[in-house]
Amino acid sequence: MHIKIESERRRGLRIIDEIPDMPLCKIQGHNGIGKTNAIKLLSLCTGATPFRGDAAAWASFKSQLLAARVKISGLRDGEILEWDLEPKSWPDDPGEPLGEFIGALRINGRKANLRDIFDILRVHHIVAAETPQNVLASRVLEAQKDIQGWDSQRQSRVDSMDEHLASIHALITHLSPEKIASEVIAAREARTRATSLTDKRETATERMELLQRAKQVSDQLVEVRGQGPEMDAKLEELKAQLEAIEQKKEELNRRIAEASARQHQDAEAEREFANAQKYLDRHDRAARNARTALDMLAASAEVDPERDVIDAAIREASAKLTELTELLPQVHAAPLVLEVLDDLVRRLSEAERENLGHATLLEDGGGSTDWTVASLREALSRQREILGQRTPSADAARLSDEIEKTRDRLYSLDQAKGTLAEFEAAESALGKAQVRLRNAAEGLPEQAARTLDDLMGARNELDQEAAKVQTRHARLTHTRELLGGGLDEESLSAELAQLCKRLGVRISRIHSQVANEAEKFEEIVRAETQAVQQAERAQQSLERRERETEQVLLKLQTGEELGWVRNSVDIAQVSSMNLEQKAAVLCRVSAQLDRARNRLHLIDEAVRGTGTALSKLQAGLQTGTGQEDAETPYDTAARHWLGREVQRWFEDEFVRNALFEGSAQVRLDAHDMSIVWVNKNGEEERRPLTGFSSGQQVLAYTQAQIAKIDAEELPAANRLIALDEFGAFLDWKNMSSLVNLLKVREPGVPRDQVVVILPLEGDRPSGHGDTPVDGQFRSLENRGYFAEELTT
Repeated sequence: MHIKIESERRRGLRIIDEIPDMPLCKIQGHNGIGKTNAIKLLSLCTGATPFRGDAAAWASFKSQLLAARVKISGLRDGEILEWDLEPKSWPDDPGEPLGEFIGALRINGRKANLRDIFDILRVHHIVAAETPQNVLASRVLEAQKDIQGWDSQRQSRVDSMDEHLASIHALITHLSPEKIASEVIAAREARTRATSLTDKRETATERMELLQRAKQVSDQLVEVRGQGPEMDAKLEELKAQLEAIEQKKEELNRRIAEASARQHQDAEAEREFANAQKYLDRHDRAARNARTALDMLAASAEVDPERDVIDAAIREASAKLTELTELLPQVHAAPLVLEVLDDLVRRLSEAERENLGHATLLEDGGGSTDWTVASLREALSRQREILGQRTPSADAARLSDEIEKTRDRLYSLDQAKGTLAEFEAAESALGKAQVRLRNAAEGLPEQAARTLDDLMGARNELDQEAAKVQTRHARLTHTRELLGGGLDEESLSAELAQLCKRLGVRISRIHSQVANEAEKFEEIVRAETQAVQQAERAQQSLERRERETEQVLLKLQTGEELGWVRNSVDIAQVSSMNLEQKAAVLCRVSAQLDRARNRLHLIDEAVRGTGTALSKLQAGLQTGTGQEDAETPYDTAARHWLGREVQRWFEDEFVRNALFEGSAQVRLDAHDMSIVWVNKNGEEERRPLTGFSSGQQVLAYTQAQIAKIDAEELPAANRLIALDEFGAFLDWKNMSSLVNLLKVREPGVPRDQVVVILPLEGDRPSGHGDTPVDGQFRSLENRGYFAEELTT
């Protein structure tokens, strides 16, 4: 490649203007002529930072270079590269790449940027002013600075990533997916237990109903046998009294009819009296029937047949029904309330064991009472004891029976009230009939009228007596109908025998069997109630869990920032999974997040440990003391890394022949900074890095740097390798060895151009012939340096 440099600069800065197209080129000239500056400028043009770590030199170079134009031609694929540099735009930080601030860049006349140059050309500047020991230290320092550059933002980066991972992990762990499987099993078992207890309760209910019926029939049979005959006799007696009263009334009616028939003066008056008599009889029968119905309903409602009494009884029954209806939900909720109270008492007791008994939990708004842990626990314990004394199922059953009885009584009272109105209307009509009869008798003589009045008065007395007897008969009839459920002794005995046979219980043990099985039945009902409530709560909990699981999975499926989670765990098919399978997916995601966080912290620890190890290694290289015996795993890793670097540098056969008698087994012992190799006799030799001559060191260093360049994984199409400041370290023999090394290497790297930069030497050998030497003198006189092909 051919390089031309045109530069505008202030006084003090010099840059040579040309590097000819020679595969192996030597540039020799006066000190300060700008040989090294030209290489550094070319390094800048290809994106390198040759002034990294030397802010003063960079500031001086940038301020003195006003402008420059660089042109490189003769490249491998025929490209022509051109730069128009603008130093005033360059950044102040010597470690920051110039990038777009470098100026104008063209490839084959077309505008380009530094990224386009990277694959076409790279410049490698190898300075021989350091020993291999210092170079190794610099190599370690470079790696250390890279880590320190990352470490300056390490905490914020690690915290940011960890916070991101933790937020997702918290979203999943809050759901506790690992518990879902056991909760599904628990809910399934709760449903199975509730179903089993329901079946058991239904069977027990059927048997209990039969037992209760058997007990009822037994009690009715006792009543019928004990009270039935007496009540039947009393009813016959009352019936006979009513029949006697009716006979007396019929006799009075006959006498009244005869008296009226003898005393009427004309047929018209007789007809009127007869009609009034019939009218009275009709309403008398209606009044008696209404009285009978009223007495029966009043007896059923257990109330006197009076309007005020019935109205008061209706109000009382309505209030009682409302109270019972409101109490029923509380009784049904008793098991759940007991469970809540048990949980609260347990937690408060735990707080008391932690000496928190006097801590205030609730403050009364009025300031009169404050609830401490101890006082609240005592109050809840008392309430729990009160509720615990109740049998929820028995209370509920009794309440239901009481509500049903109250409703029946309220219905009977309403019927009695309506019948009372009918009776009052019949009584009113009867009174009008009596008035009509009296009016019809006004035409009779005084004696006859008195006779009729006496007869009618006697009849009224009989009516009143009949009403009293009828009321007693109605009440006793109602009582007798209730006795034995309306069945006779024979029917009750047959039913009781059939029930006892079906139940497998002797008749004599019915009452004790009911008491025993009632207690067991209450336990079954209580257990079923609690089991059903637990199953419902478990199902509700599962449904809530499923909703929460769906929300988490939806976020994992759709979150733009969670693509890496989807790449790690397949969650695309979760829609067809059941809750347990979805929970398993979330458990896998949680495990991935745990591993990711662990890797993050391990990487963070490894970077910090590696930085510390490199710092210790670099200090040992600079002082030549090596490493301490006590070392961390990161110290060991850093030492092995450096050892591999050194071994790779000394792999070249020429260098091994020159320094290690051709040994193929060369390594660095970082503990004492010595090179170890096996000689021809198979013996291990050791020499400190400082034990090599300067020429040997430079030769080894140069080979190491070139070997590093040759090891590039993605080399550029063209490479410029500048070997600088070699004159002070290589004598003519070692220079010849270097030239031979480069010539041996040349056929394998046709894309490389090597430039060896040397100071002007007074005792350098003359060229072969006058022309080259004269050309060198003319170039020195005109340009301050000359360039020629590198030879031995």
